[in-house]
Amino acid sequence: MLKQKILIKLRSPVSLTLILIAIVLLVCDYNFRWKNERWKYTVHTDAADYYRYLPTIIIDQHFNEEVANPIKYFVGTAIMYAPFFFVAIVLSFIAGLPVDGYSLLFPIFISIGTLFYLMFGLHFFSKFLKFYIKRYWVICVVLVSIAFGTTAYYYTVNSPGWAHIVAFALICFLLYNFKKITVDFNKISIIAIISASSFLFFVRPTDVVIFLIAPFLATDLNSFWVLLKNVLKEKKSIFIGVFLALIPMACQLGIYKVYTGEFFVWSYTKEGFYFLHPEIMNELFSYTKGFFVYTPICFLALFGLFRLYKTNRFLFVGVSICILINIYIISSWWCWNYGYSYGPRAFIEHYPLFFLLLALLLDVKSKIQKLLVLIFIFLFTLLNLFQIYQTLHGILDQDFKTDRKGYWDVFLSMDKGYSGKFYRFPVDESKENIVKRLSFFNDAEKVDTTWLNPNTSLADKAHSGTHASKVGKDNWYSLGLRKNLGEIPYSKNTLIRVSAWFFLPKKGSNSYFTFSFVANGKSLNFSPFQLDGYTQNFNQWQHQVFELYMPKLNQKFERDPTTLVEFYYFNNSEIDCYIDDLNIEFIEFKTMDRVLDLSWE
Repeated sequence: MLKQKILIKLRSPVSLTLILIAIVLLVCDYNFRWKNERWKYTVHTDAADYYRYLPTIIIDQHFNEEVANPIKYFVGTAIMYAPFFFVAIVLSFIAGLPVDGYSLLFPIFISIGTLFYLMFGLHFFSKFLKFYIKRYWVICVVLVSIAFGTTAYYYTVNSPGWAHIVAFALICFLLYNFKKITVDFNKISIIAIISASSFLFFVRPTDVVIFLIAPFLATDLNSFWVLLKNVLKEKKSIFIGVFLALIPMACQLGIYKVYTGEFFVWSYTKEGFYFLHPEIMNELFSYTKGFFVYTPICFLALFGLFRLYKTNRFLFVGVSICILINIYIISSWWCWNYGYSYGPRAFIEHYPLFFLLLALLLDVKSKIQKLLVLIFIFLFTLLNLFQIYQTLHGILDQDFKTDRKGYWDVFLSMDKGYSGKFYRFPVDESKENIVKRLSFFNDAEKVDTTWLNPNTSLADKAHSGTHASKVGKDNWYSLGLRKNLGEIPYSKNTLIRVSAWFFLPKKGSNSYFTFSFVANGKSLNFSPFQLDGYTQNFNQWQHQVFELYMPKLNQKFERDPTTLVEFYYFNNSEIDCYIDDLNIEFIEFKTMDRVLDLSWE
């Protein structure tokens, strides 16, 4: 009987859709993240810090290095991935692989864990939708839309291990239990809500604003207060829920105590919210990381508010409040575009509210409306996948350098270059605001041994005069400049600007101009600018400008007399390229707008 029920459930349209999504994403994981040594780069950037708790505590069992380099993120994400980490330990031991937290199976199982939490979230979101949507095909379309039409795809397949997919799963789980307890009062939901809320807080603290929606999932406020009174009578369920909720809290307090000797620590010492100056328009519509620019399917979903208003005005108020407050909080973060990552990632865990609206938009009698919405869903899903392709191939900038011109220059393009090539740092270059300007210019006409690689200046081709620096398979490094850190204006208000003329006969050299800070042969900061992406017209001379804020180095290297900054054009391809009229400037300002770097503070 039980087996028959399970088979019936597995054969339902929603279950089959979830299984299909899981299979497709698993195949994507294998092809894009596991094979051909790609597994080595699976867990990177912020995800690597979330993950670092696990090998440090479980395998190394010491915090010596962590005290000097503490993890600023809460421990919740690591706890959620711990079961997959333990499986990787066991299988690595059986397979004879290093049990160090970083060998083959560890990043693969973090990737599998991310996929698991996406599917977990989609499963409970589908159960939540069934309270409002009766057409199963609508739920199926919505599930596919979340998996492939949003940034959830990128953070499941291309960048697993971040907190967002885990938070998405917990919010879907909470929404289901919030609603279930209003129609079927039960003790399990009480325990689930209390414990899951604590885990959510220690994954992403601001996401607990999802509790604002809870009263509006009831019929009205009176029924919610009655429900709340009934919940408070369930002392045993509350006790069990609180006990489970203490798990992430105890872990976090214990780790802080070991790290610092204190139970309470504010780890985001230089970061915070600017609640009086939220970047709402940028957060929603900027070409940098605007939510509705990079996830237009969620803009489409907003039209579902009209139907929600007609069918359930009480819930309409709750959904509207939740969406508005989330937008306000997300756009108030000091780094409103959330740094080097793809798209508006901070909205991932809030997708359930948007896709409830999208489901309502589809769940109508009008065939024309359904057809139009389906067409837009299909087109926006394709656009999302294509823009992820562009990001992975360096066409769309992942940081903050895409402006309107850059976005439309590469729109639907597979080979037109780089969206950040038109960006210039916003600085006041009036004479009154400049403290110092240090310039170095070389037109390659004379042999100057104070510059790097003067022998590459040849009379083959030139932008001005008769000579230019040639780089290719025979000479990898162009004419360049090397300066000691003490010889340049090294300060937080310094902008480094390089301009030069480049000649690339055709695309495919993969050559780049680089700003490199080194000490004793060790790279401290390496910033390459890919010329293929910047070049709009091949086989002719083109002027390029590259800019970089002065990076903050470790104090050890600031004092090290061997610390150098180097500039050069690199090309080791069969395609000979040229650089001419190289100008390198260090401009120190009295005041300048900081974009992302708080390490100077």
